[in-house]
Amino acid sequence: MRRLVILANAFPYGNWEPFLATELEYLTGFDQVDIMSLSVRDDQRDSVRPLPAANMTAHPIPFRSRLLYLLGSFRVLADANLYRELRSLARARKLTPSRVVTLFVFLSRAHHESAQIRRILRDEVGAEPDDEVVFYSYRFAYQPYMAARLRTQFRHSVSVARAHGADLYEEQSPRGYLPLRQQTVADLDRIYCVADYGLRYLLDRWPEAGPKAVVARLGTTDHGTPTAIPARETCLRVVSCSAIVPVKRLDLLVEALADTSLTVQWDHFGEGVLHEEIAALAQRRLSKNVTLTWRGFVRNADLVEEYVRSPRHVLVNVSSSEGVPVSVMEALSAGIPVIATDVGGTGELVRTGVNGILLPSNPTPAQVRGAIEQIAALDEAAYTALRQGARRTWETSCDARGLYTDFAAALTDLLDDATVAAKQREEKA
Repeated sequence: MRRLVILANAFPYGNWEPFLATELEYLTGFDQVDIMSLSVRDDQRDSVRPLPAANMTAHPIPFRSRLLYLLGSFRVLADANLYRELRSLARARKLTPSRVVTLFVFLSRAHHESAQIRRILRDEVGAEPDDEVVFYSYRFAYQPYMAARLRTQFRHSVSVARAHGADLYEEQSPRGYLPLRQQTVADLDRIYCVADYGLRYLLDRWPEAGPKAVVARLGTTDHGTPTAIPARETCLRVVSCSAIVPVKRLDLLVEALADTSLTVQWDHFGEGVLHEEIAALAQRRLSKNVTLTWRGFVRNADLVEEYVRSPRHVLVNVSSSEGVPVSVMEALSAGIPVIATDVGGTGELVRTGVNGILLPSNPTPAQVRGAIEQIAALDEAAYTALRQGARRTWETSCDARGLYTDFAAALTDLLDDATVAAKQREEKA
C-alpha cells in the first residue's frame, strides 16, 4: 500500500494551516492519507474542517504544555543527539539555560508524540513494513525529527518537509534557537522552501542542504475578480488581514492613517492578543475621516469571496517578518493592489508599479501613508493596470492548481525513486 503520513499542527482541528486544506485536494496519488494532528487544544476540537477524500483520516494528538514535556524529559536522556547538540552549542558559545530547556522540550515532545504516532500506525491504521510511505512534515521544526524515527519501521519510505517562516528563520524563533538543525537537514530527503528568500537563507546556513532543498510555493484557489470597482475619490477602501500580534505592526498602520486627509474605510480581518491595545490606539489617533471596522476571523475562502463581492482598493501589510504572506496572495487573486514591506518572500510577489508598492522593511508612518495616498491619487488607467498586474502575478505565481499539482507529482516521483533504489539494494543483498 502507498501511504502519505502528514505531521501537521492541529489540522484539521481549529483554524491553523489554511494552506494545507487547499493542498490536500491535490494529494491524490496515495491509497491512504493519515494526518497526525499534533498538539490539538480542547477549544480546537469544536471546529473540524472536512477532509476532501474518503481515504483521508485525521488522528488528533492532544496538546501538552512545555512544562509537562520538560518534566517528562527523562526519556530523552538515552538519545545520543541530546549530547551532540549540547556539545555543539558549547563549542559555538551558545549554550544557555533557556536553550537547554528548549532542546529538552523539543526532544521530549518528539519522543512522546512519535510513540503515539507509532501506535496509531500499527494498531489503528494497520500499516505494514512493506508499505511505501511518504512522511510529510508540514513544518520544518521538530516534526522531521519524529519522521526520521518513524520511518525506520518501513522498508520503503521518504521524509520531506516544508519550510515556512518561524520554523526556518532562527531569529524569529523563541530564544533565537531551533534545535538540531544539522540533524534535521540530514534526516530529510527533500526540503521544500516556500520562497526563494527562504531557500537562500537555508543554504547560507546549511550548505549541505543544497542537493535536497528546492522551492515549492504555496498557493490559493481562484474565486474570480470583481466586475465593478467603487470610486476611490469618495472613499478609499483599505483592507488588512493578519493576526493582531506584534510582528504584524498594526500600530504602524494606525499611525500612518492618523494624519491622512483621505476619507478611508479600513477593514481588518483577523484576531490576536493585541486587539484591545490596537483598538484603543485607533480610538485615540484616528480622525473621523478614517473608519476602522474589526471583522474578526474569517475563513480564507469566505474572505476572498468577500473581496469579489465587495471590492477593496488596496491591501496593506506592514509586517516586520513574513514567510510568504497568504493575505497578499489572496488579495492578488482578487486583483487588489498590495502595499507591503520588503520582508521574507513578500518582495517575490509585490512589485512597485506592477501590482502595488513595495516599502522598505522598516518604513516610517509617513512612508506608509504616502504609499496609500499614492494609490488613491492614481488616474483610472494607472489604477486599472495595477489591478490587472495583481491578477497576473497570482496567475503565474500563486495559483494552487498548478503549484499543488506539481508538488503532489514531486512527492510520488520521490517515493518511486526511493522504492526502486531500496529494492535494488535488497536484491543485491
